[in-house]
Amino acid sequence: MDVNKQSQQAGEGSQLVQAGTIVINQGVSEERVRTVFNEMVPRALEEYTKEAYTKANERITNWENSVLPRVNEVKGMLEAFADPAFQQVLRKAQQSAAVTDEKADYDLLTELLVCHVEKGDSRKNYVGINKAVEIVGQIDNDALCGLTVAHVLERFAPITGDVTYGLEVLEEVYRKLVYQELPKGEDWLDHLDTLGAIRMSSMGGFKKFIDYYPKVLNGYACIGIKKESEEYHKASELLQEISLNAETCLKPNEFLDGFVRIDIRSFDQIETLRVIHQGIGKPITSKEKQVFEAVWKLYETDANKQKQVNEAFVKKWDSYPVLKEIHGWWDEIPTSFSITKVGEILAHTNAKRCDSTIPDMI
Repeated sequence: MDVNKQSQQAGEGSQLVQAGTIVINQGVSEERVRTVFNEMVPRALEEYTKEAYTKANERITNWENSVLPRVNEVKGMLEAFADPAFQQVLRKAQQSAAVTDEKADYDLLTELLVCHVEKGDSRKNYVGINKAVEIVGQIDNDALCGLTVAHVLERFAPITGDVTYGLEVLEEVYRKLVYQELPKGEDWLDHLDTLGAIRMSSMGGFKKFIDYYPKVLNGYACIGIKKESEEYHKASELLQEISLNAETCLKPNEFLDGFVRIDIRSFDQIETLRVIHQGIGKPITSKEKQVFEAVWKLYETDANKQKQVNEAFVKKWDSYPVLKEIHGWWDEIPTSFSITKVGEILAHTNAKRCDSTIPDMI
C-alpha cells in the first residue's frame, strides 16, 4: 500500500475533491488593508510633516529677511512688536509666508505689516489688514494686478493741472503697476469675490472708459469758458476780487479751440489749491475757494461740445501705450464690482510695493 498517495473515489454524479492539496487564494482582506494603512500612514505623515516643516521654516525665514530692513525704516514698527494686536497680524503673516515662495508675496506681507503700524489704529483698517494678510498666499498674481490697477484708477489722480504732464505722470505710474498681462474674462473677478476683495454686481458691466474717466479728470476734460465771452469777462471780475487775473488763472483748453479753463485736474482739487500772491504760495482761503467755484460754474455745459472734448481727451490718453492698454482692458471688464475694504488695503499696499511714490489712499 502506497501511503503517500492520497485519493478518493467518487460515485456517479458526485464531486471529487483531493483533500490536503487545495489552496484557495481570496486576495488581501479589507482588514489587512486597514492594518497596512494603520502601520504605514503615520510613518509617511511623519516624513511629510518633517519635510513640510522644513520648507515652511525656510519660507518664513526668507520672509523675515525682507521684514527686518523695514523695522528700522518705519517709525514705530520696532515698538509694535510689543503690541498684542500686531503680534496677531504677525502670526497670520508667518502662516501666509509658509505657503508661498514668491518674493512679491513676501514684500506684500511686509508692507501689510507696515500698513498695520501706520493705519491699524482704525478698527476698519485693522480688520481689513488682518484679512488681507490671510489671502496673500491665495490670490492669483493677475487678479491682484487687475485689482491694483482698478483701485488706483478709481482713487489716484495727478496733482498738476497741465494735461500733458498729468498724463505723463499716469503713464509712468501705470508702467510700474501693470507688471504682467491684465486679466480677461470673469474668472479673476469671481476669484477676488471668493476671497472677499471685491463684491460682484449683477447690475451689468462697467461704464465704458469714455463715459467714466473724463468725469474723474473733469478739470482736464471740460468745455471751459469761451475766450472774450460775457462769461469770460464775468470770470475776470471775480478773479480780480481776490487780486488775480484771468490771463494767469485761465489756461487755453487744448481739447477745444477758443476756450479756457482753470488750470486744475478736477473740480474737487479747488479745495486743496495753493494760491500764489507776490511769489509766495499759500493755502486757498474761504473767499478764494468761493471765487474759483463761481468761475467753474461759468463753464459751458453743451452736450455736443462735451462729447467732442471727451473724445479728444481719450484720443490723447490713448497716445500713451500703457494708458491705452488700460483703456482697452477696462472696456472689456464683463461685470461691475465694488472693491471692499480688504481689497482696498491689498490693492493700495501692492501699489505702494510697486511704486513708493504713490500717495496714501487709505
